[in-house]
Formats: sequence, C-alpha cells, structure tokens
Amino acid sequence: MAGIIEISPAHRNFSRYDIRDIITFSVILGKDASCINEDLVTVLGENAPSIPTIRKWVKDVSEGRDGMEDEPCPGRPVTACGDANISKVLVPWSDDRRKTCEEISKDTSMSRTSAFRVLTNKLNNNKKFSKCVPYLLTDELEESRVNFSRNFLGRFQTEQNDFLGRAFTVDETWVYYWDPETKRQSAERRDFDEPRP
Repeated sequence: MAGIIEISPAHRNFSRYDIRDIITFSVILGKDASCINEDLVTVLGENAPSIPTIRKWVKDVSEGRDGMEDEPCPGRPVTACGDANISKVLVPWSDDRRKTCEEISKDTSMSRTSAFRVLTNKLNNNKKFSKCVPYLLTDELEESRVNFSRNFLGRFQTEQNDFLGRAFTVDETWVYYWDPETKRQSAERRDFDEPRP
C-alpha cells in the first residue's frame, strides 16, 4: 500500500522526552489527543503513553508550556539519611551493636525504617550472627597439660584417697557476663567487610 511506512523495532525505542516532543509537534500541527494517541500506538504499540497522559501534555502545551522536564513533585523531601539522623543513630548503635532497629528508633524518636536505612545505606553495615569457635590450644599448652595429667596420675597411684581430698580443678576459659540464649540474640550490626563476632 502506498503511504504506509514500516517502522523497524530499532526505531520504537523513544525516551519520554522524545514522546513529549512528538506530542508538542502534533499539537502545533493541530491534532487532538485521540489522534496523537492513535499515532503513538501505531508506532510504539504497548509502550505508548496512556490517553490521560497524552491529554495532560496536550493541555500543558496548549497553555504554553515550553520545557519537557518533569515539574518538582510537592511533598515532604526524603531526609531519613541526612547527616542529623546519621549522628542520632550513631550514638545508640556505637553503645551497643546488638540493638535492634526498634530499640534504636525508640532512642532516637525516628521510624524503624528510617533507622534501618541509615544503618544499612549510610553506615554500610548489616546483622551478623555470632559463631561459636572452640577453644584452640597451642602445642606448648597441649604438652604441658599432658605432663600435668601424667604427674597427677602418678600421685594418685601412690597417694590414693589422700590425693583426691586435696585436689581441685580450675578451668582457664573466660566466662562473659552475657550469654545469648538464641542465635538472634547474638546478632550485632557490623560493617560489611568485618568478620562475625
């Protein structure tokens, strides 16, 4: 058919600014929104903007709008990750890294999600769970324990019950004041490159 131009798929990738320019050009030619919509659907298919969007741009261009940039949206700016909130979150977090986002939000009077954003996005850390590591002895400590055990065994064989009445044992491991009952209680926030506690 004469007059029909075949559009290749490579020509169907228009940015939103290109589409707004096409709408502006079509308004200058005197086309209405439904006619512009038909043209865009023919060329772009399902990627074409909706008819309400086209009507909005036709109205804006008809009223004299020049720029194709989006206007700033009204509303509250995102300030959750501002410097003031970062310093507010740093204080309770540096005191106890096991604090949850709920506890930090109570301490700082900010929302839990804001505290979470500051901790993960700005302070660049996440929750890491403790890992139980067995107490490892050096070769010298193992040898000294074997020697002590042989010595005690020899004394027990010679002294029998007298030796048991005078013997006491001591464990040389450190006991911390806080022992988590669950894995979740042992979690604390650390930098992404820091090892587990």
